[in-house]
Amino acid sequence: MQIKPSNYYGRLKNFIDNRYVEAGGEGVTPSFDPGLGKIIAEVPNSSPRDIDQAVRSAASAFDTWSNTPIFDRLQCLVKLKILVESRLEDFAKLISQNVGKTVREARGEMRRTIEAIDAALGAPHLMMMTRKIMNLAKTEPEIDMECVREPLGVFAIISPFNFPIMIPMWFIPMAITLGNTVVLKPSPLDPTPIVYFMDLFREAGYPPGVVNLINGGGMEAEELIKHPEVVGVCFVGTSTIGERVYSLACSHGKRALCQCSAKNPVVLMSDAIPEPTIENIIGGFFDMAGQRCLAPGLLIMVGDAHDKFLNAIVKRAEKIKVGYQLLETTDMGPIISEKSKSRIIGMIERAVAQGAKPLLDGRKIEIEDEYKGGFYLGPTILDNVTPGMEIEQEEVFGPVMPIVQASNFEEALEIANKRQY
Repeated sequence: MQIKPSNYYGRLKNFIDNRYVEAGGEGVTPSFDPGLGKIIAEVPNSSPRDIDQAVRSAASAFDTWSNTPIFDRLQCLVKLKILVESRLEDFAKLISQNVGKTVREARGEMRRTIEAIDAALGAPHLMMMTRKIMNLAKTEPEIDMECVREPLGVFAIISPFNFPIMIPMWFIPMAITLGNTVVLKPSPLDPTPIVYFMDLFREAGYPPGVVNLINGGGMEAEELIKHPEVVGVCFVGTSTIGERVYSLACSHGKRALCQCSAKNPVVLMSDAIPEPTIENIIGGFFDMAGQRCLAPGLLIMVGDAHDKFLNAIVKRAEKIKVGYQLLETTDMGPIISEKSKSRIIGMIERAVAQGAKPLLDGRKIEIEDEYKGGFYLGPTILDNVTPGMEIEQEEVFGPVMPIVQASNFEEALEIANKRQY
């Protein structure tokens, strides 16, 4: 698999019954190389028939798969791990091109994917241990207690753009190893990596129907959640959509696991060790251009920490090389889309209008001519942010460091805890 800036992947397909099949819905969503601003794939919408076909494929596979001995199921997972390890570099470059994260960051995503597979490989032994703990003889006179864990059926997985392979693989290996089957609906912004990844399940020996994928957006996700054969939903994304997913799943009697937005505060004390502290702060805020759920969203500087660290943090951020994501020399790639870039710029502009002071303004980033069409936004540091500002309260999901000052640690904790998340 040769990943080049000139790659065009055409109209993507669904993956149902171990086969790539055309989606039958109306319309397509363009998928961009965010570093070039050029369309590299067309993401089709799936029809209700497509969704029904995928779920019924998973449901048909469930009876046989759930009754397959667990150590036989594990053999497929071992083969999958070997395949992923052998193609790590190919998929890292595919992720980098489609998401905009640097190729080094994409390699990290693939390593985390392998770790998720490793975790699932240990699941049977973990279950055996918990069974020993849960099964109790003579809890009461003539009463024994036994805990039996059984696979439930078809699970829907709805994943975001920022980790197109790793996040689906948080759920898929564990679900299928324990005897369930799945239907995945990835983000329409950059599904190419996980669409190509699906073929590894077939190569690893998984039977048809165990793992399926349908393309589309919000309407397709809702149809998938409501399908009567789906027993549960795993979702990662914004709180707004997560609340809708949770409500819809619960209203149809389904289990739901929803991991949503965050605004992670960093409290910086004046006695922190300078070098590792600065490096960790810079990496936290600006790795992946801030497009991570666990990225810090607010820097609270306590007492003298503001005077001691601020200039050094700004100077370190100025050294970040923003550029095309597939270049090994790039430290920070572009934003996922023009829409997302515009949203982040809007938040910066409103913060400045409310009194925030830009010490480093990523809106003014200069990019080489070859990549000027990309969705670039440089590291941005905003001082004089005050509690209650939108930029202080809301998740930015971009390369922005809002700075709030606190007089002591207790005030810093109060600021950190005054938010909706």
